[in-house]
Amino acid sequence: MSLHVLTVVVAVLYLSPVTLTRAGDRTEGTPGPSYVAAVYEHRVILNPEPHVPLSRAAALEHMMRNLKVYEEQAARAAEQGAQIIVFPEDGIHGFNFSRLSISGYLETIPDPLTEDWNPCTQPDRHNHTEVLQSLSCMARRHQLYLVANMPDLQPCPLTSHPHLDPSQTPCPPDGRWQFNTDVVFRLVVNGLFWF
Repeated sequence: MSLHVLTVVVAVLYLSPVTLTRAGDRTEGTPGPSYVAAVYEHRVILNPEPHVPLSRAAALEHMMRNLKVYEEQAARAAEQGAQIIVFPEDGIHGFNFSRLSISGYLETIPDPLTEDWNPCTQPDRHNHTEVLQSLSCMARRHQLYLVANMPDLQPCPLTSHPHLDPSQTPCPPDGRWQFNTDVVFRLVVNGLFWF
């Protein structure tokens, strides 16, 4: 199945100086540390049939078209002095998917608290992490902190017993949780954080 652009891409890049302060760090009239943030919103290049499952290759082709726009905007933000860029929710993959139809779009995002991994410099460490690699290299190339939203797949134990522990979410029958996850790439070491 091929994907077609159905709409004209409309882009807005907003740059704003932000002052960071911590309690007790400032005396009156003394500016605190600051940075320039870029917030980007665009008309997502959508999958025209989001309820029809795509292969990983077709889903990746679709996401790369939106990532190309991200690349252009990250370069533009860096040229204008931004140190961080924040991209929109669902901006890489779109929306209106079913649990099944989003499968080709999912990547397993490793837990950055338990694993030290740089997707840009260690691309072969995990399979099917092309979007993470693209975002990581984008942050590295433009020397930006980068925040982006993407679909995440996390395996879960089919033997979870929520009735024994009510705080535990039951594992779906397909053995995976699917999340809409924000990833953050750090400027200096270009590592990965997620939330």
